[in-house]
Amino acid sequence: MLSALQRFVTRDSVAISGYVLGIISLLLGWLTFKPNRIVSGYSLDLWQSYEATGGFIIIGLWLLCILSHFVKDKHYRGLLSGLSANLILIATLLLAGFNAGRLLEGEAIASRISLGAGIWLTLAGTYIILFASRRNLTGYRLRQYIISLLGIIAFLIILSAGWLDDLSVLREFMVYEARFSQEFWQHITLFVVSVSLGVFIGIPLGIWATRSRRAEKPIFFITNITQTIPSLALFGLLIAPLSVLSFRFPFLRELGIRGVGFTPAIIALTIYSLLPIIQNTYVGLRQLDTSVLDAGLGMGMSRFQVFRKIEIPLATPLILEGVRIASVQGVGLATVAALIGAGGLGFFVFQGLGQATSDLILLGAIPIIILALVVDAAMRITVKIATPKGIIRIEK
Repeated sequence: MLSALQRFVTRDSVAISGYVLGIISLLLGWLTFKPNRIVSGYSLDLWQSYEATGGFIIIGLWLLCILSHFVKDKHYRGLLSGLSANLILIATLLLAGFNAGRLLEGEAIASRISLGAGIWLTLAGTYIILFASRRNLTGYRLRQYIISLLGIIAFLIILSAGWLDDLSVLREFMVYEARFSQEFWQHITLFVVSVSLGVFIGIPLGIWATRSRRAEKPIFFITNITQTIPSLALFGLLIAPLSVLSFRFPFLRELGIRGVGFTPAIIALTIYSLLPIIQNTYVGLRQLDTSVLDAGLGMGMSRFQVFRKIEIPLATPLILEGVRIASVQGVGLATVAALIGAGGLGFFVFQGLGQATSDLILLGAIPIIILALVVDAAMRITVKIATPKGIIRIEK
């Protein structure tokens, strides 16, 4: 018994942490009943939220997931734990939607049902288990895609079918549906434009830093200093000079350049995106083996040809890693831009804070998290595609 427990613990510590979170979640509140959108309400445990049938389904699925950890073959273990984690995710959401409607029957129209700590912890636990499962399925790409996409596809079907409409977050969405679409696209515009400008400015600065010792120190000194300035402070610092410029030169106001709004947000977000892009460009070019560059010169290539055909292709994966970091960072920092009238999903976060409405905060925060994960995944795929095949073979 003791040896089996030791094998269970040491086999995959990442998956173990997911199981622990899952077990703890069973002891917490799963749904929260609120008399209205502002009052904190009271928590309902698993049995009160899902009744006996739903409670046994959730516990049974968690037991199945934990038992899959005893499978010796890591590929089958990853497949079974990944599938059971997806089943937990699907069952949790379905039961939450159905029971929210049941709990609201006969209650006042202002009553709300929110997701409790147990569900949020369950989602965190299943995410960790899915991550561990993908790692165990290395070399089985189709199975990795199935494990990764099954829960997402099921969630989209459940959402589009309207089975979650009785949850308070969805009710907030229905109230702000038109505004949500506007702010969502504004958020994307903010980080896409700022990161694009960061790439346009940062990559040449990174190249310049590798070519000139005199340029290297001031470039990194300035970008490191700006990175330490709190985001809200940097937004505030830009208000005064841009306001002065817009009043002195009226045509700038016509172009949208003023103390608050889109322009100062883009400037601040671009400044924050520079350091990872410049740093990765610098490191990517500096780490190249000089013998490779000398071989190119020895073959009759000019300095520019060596730079274009050897240095840039070999440094591209690391440069794109910098762009990936800047992009994910930009998704988060764009939230603060709402405070200076630039819009974005931060509008809901700060509106929710002002109104003490947690579900309105979630309406802004959840899409930001999902957007950051999507951007991160897309950039990782881009990095993989851009990596020269020779480098991939060497790494393998």
